[in-house]
Amino acid sequence: MSIDLHNHSSFSPDSKTPVEEIVEEAILKGLKVIGISDHDDLDDSFPDSYRMKDPEIYLKSLSRMKENSIVKVLAGLEVGLQSCAKTLPEGDFDYFIYSVHGIPGIKDLTSGDVWTLYLEEAIEAISGIDRPGFFGHIDFLRRYLPGHKALDNEELLCELLRKLIRAGIGIEINTSGWRYPYKEPSPQRWIVEKYFLCGGKFVTIGSDSHRREDVGSHVSDAVLLLKSIGFKEVFYCEKMEYKPVALTIY
Repeated sequence: MSIDLHNHSSFSPDSKTPVEEIVEEAILKGLKVIGISDHDDLDDSFPDSYRMKDPEIYLKSLSRMKENSIVKVLAGLEVGLQSCAKTLPEGDFDYFIYSVHGIPGIKDLTSGDVWTLYLEEAIEAISGIDRPGFFGHIDFLRRYLPGHKALDNEELLCELLRKLIRAGIGIEINTSGWRYPYKEPSPQRWIVEKYFLCGGKFVTIGSDSHRREDVGSHVSDAVLLLKSIGFKEVFYCEKMEYKPVALTIY
């Protein structure tokens, strides 16, 4: 039962893919659960940030797809959290992907202890958040750092992971990293292992697609990764409740 909970449609400014095409592609690739998770950045002061302008229309569109699709369609939202902006939007969402997309006051990512600043911001941003969902692409800054420098502050990472676990928030294996030059998921394997060893269990898979052809990409690689670490299940959320899918059926 393949799942992909991180997909962007034309409701996001960085995608031109209609919701209908995402669902069509999911069916073609044999996915059983497809989540649409368009952007809503709560702090819109960052470059390229975006507030969801028509959440009611968005949810109505996804509701129609739920009624008319042979796959399970979920209404998600990629919520851009920051320490200064974390009031969650209202609406009939099945789940949130919690993403921290920037460091306040930092425009130059080429100098300084960027990973420490990012993790400190993520720890503060997630404080007080207790609704089910998944923290998105924990080390996504690699996309933009010189040489794709990997996350290097293990102490703060573990603090973030423990905080997520206590709050009942999962993490995603974001497969888009396999489409970048560094050819690794986000987060890297060792980070997923840390989450597992800390007692984390709510893990999901998301392609972070912005194009139809990327829907469901590298989901099978993520499944193999999770199995090799020792996970027995992956999860999706429906009506803000976690639903397990046994990895043994993949």
